[in-house]
Amino acid sequence: VLDRAVRAQNSGCAGVVCSGEEAKVVKQKCGTSFKIVVPGIRPEWASVSGDDQSRIATPSQAIRDGADMIVVGRPIRNAEDPREAAQKIIEEISIFDNSK
Repeated sequence: VLDRAVRAQNSGCAGVVCSGEEAKVVKQKCGTSFKIVVPGIRPEWASVSGDDQSRIATPSQAIRDGADMIVVGRPIRNAEDPREAAQKIIEEISIFDNSK
């Protein structure tokens, strides 16, 4: 993943999509201006039935490790109250962001 991220950057790409597991090393190698999008976001409180995501991260883990954007699908879509689920994720991000 790191090699591909470096090649993407050298080819003029503005960023890459990678798991939370790679975000930190990609950000360190490619710099802060290189954007990282992390899918597979699973808040600790979210239980996703039949989840096929194996390389997951919490919102705060992904951001701490360098994600500029996170992709949260099923934890919101499948929640009993999607608006409440989204709000909880926003609060988690805000708490993390304010602690910097």
